[in-house]
Amino acid sequence: MNEALKTPTTPVDGLSGTRLLFAAISIYIGMICANLDMVILQNALPTLTRDLQVDSATAVWVVTLYMLVMLVFLLPLSSLSDRIGYKRTYLWGFGMFTVASLGCGFATSFFSLQAWRGVQGLGAAAMMCSTTSLIRVVYPRARMARAIGANATVVAVSLAAGPSIAALILEQGSWHWLFWVNVPLGALALLVGNWALPANPVQLSLGRGQGREWLAALRVIDLRSFVLSAAFFIALVLGSGRIDVAPLQGAGVLALAVLLGYAFVRRERRSAVPMLPLDLLGQRHYGLTILTSYASFAAQGAAFVALPFYLQHGLGFSLAESALVMTAWPFSLALAAPVAARLTQRLPISHVCGAGLFALAAGLLSIASGWLPATPALLAVPLAICGAGFGMFQAPNNYLIIAAAPANRSGAVGGLRAVTRTFGQMSGTAAVGLLLALQATLGVNGAILGLFAAAALAASAGYASVARGGAGT
Repeated sequence: MNEALKTPTTPVDGLSGTRLLFAAISIYIGMICANLDMVILQNALPTLTRDLQVDSATAVWVVTLYMLVMLVFLLPLSSLSDRIGYKRTYLWGFGMFTVASLGCGFATSFFSLQAWRGVQGLGAAAMMCSTTSLIRVVYPRARMARAIGANATVVAVSLAAGPSIAALILEQGSWHWLFWVNVPLGALALLVGNWALPANPVQLSLGRGQGREWLAALRVIDLRSFVLSAAFFIALVLGSGRIDVAPLQGAGVLALAVLLGYAFVRRERRSAVPMLPLDLLGQRHYGLTILTSYASFAAQGAAFVALPFYLQHGLGFSLAESALVMTAWPFSLALAAPVAARLTQRLPISHVCGAGLFALAAGLLSIASGWLPATPALLAVPLAICGAGFGMFQAPNNYLIIAAAPANRSGAVGGLRAVTRTFGQMSGTAAVGLLLALQATLGVNGAILGLFAAAALAASAGYASVARGGAGT
């Protein structure tokens, strides 16, 4: 056994008092910043195209690159965090994210903005992959379900509120403030997190002058698996982006992505320390739980791209009216999550999750069908139903993902959960982007078709949630 590995100790049952409060503040600020930056730039893309003198297709890469870098590094950093410590991984990632946010705000060219966005995505990956593990260390076991639910709600509200927050910031200032707002928040989270966050009970004792120990920690990452997973995600994103402008080329790259994904899974099956927890995914109940999470975020990602086009271009709403209507989603989501926690004490979790997803599908269908009068007040109702349904699903489903995994697999599970969320968001965004690009050729309204697709995803996920069964209180 490596002598640098500390002797396992019995972990204290979480934190308490002021230290618990400040640890939670650091974690939640990180989740808000990392997830907001996945969606907050979508409303600023027209402004970026003008200020940085690039076309619309190129400007989209400001959003895509951030999510792509996260996808590439989430799994390897998750494995690494189990060895070097969740606190260390989180704080280093947040520091990198904060510095990169400052750099993005001062960027004067598209190239420099993209370079800083890549660094920002790497920092966000380190933050996201260690959050689940930190929650298990920070909170007492008696409060674990509530803490996981609160974390899921914070993430979901951040993603849902992103477009509205962006619209409000852009109404008052330039797109640079979309990045600069992260700097004071990051400084605060780093300050309180460095004091309040505990080290996980078993980790490598790494410090200055311990180069060999650092190399030993890095060897936990299988280089071939990392290359295969990175190549898979890159091919998947590039293929999705090319299929609308060059269908044969895009299909070829997507076929390559499938082969790379297959090779990655085969490599992981033979790995002694896999980045991807295939043993958990192989369990029917756990696999369906991950699948429903992916489909739900794909539905939300599709809806958040389609809705602004539908409201602004289809119905003629202003930017402010569109933002105000969409605020109903995160507001009702935040209200519904505590209700879901109470329901799971009386009903099977799988049924509560399924009901939430069916409500999400019903809300999207009522908007896409166009039977409601096109007024902001009335359209806010189905969006509130969507948000409530998403909130009913997310908190209990995240509890199932985390609680079903052993504590010493927290890093891997945290990475898997973050990959599922990010990949789902990106898949839904790419699908609606393709529909919008092909709407003239197909003779359909891409935004409305995107809303129908999002509803179908939500309904399918709801069926899968109910079908998995076996999830009691």
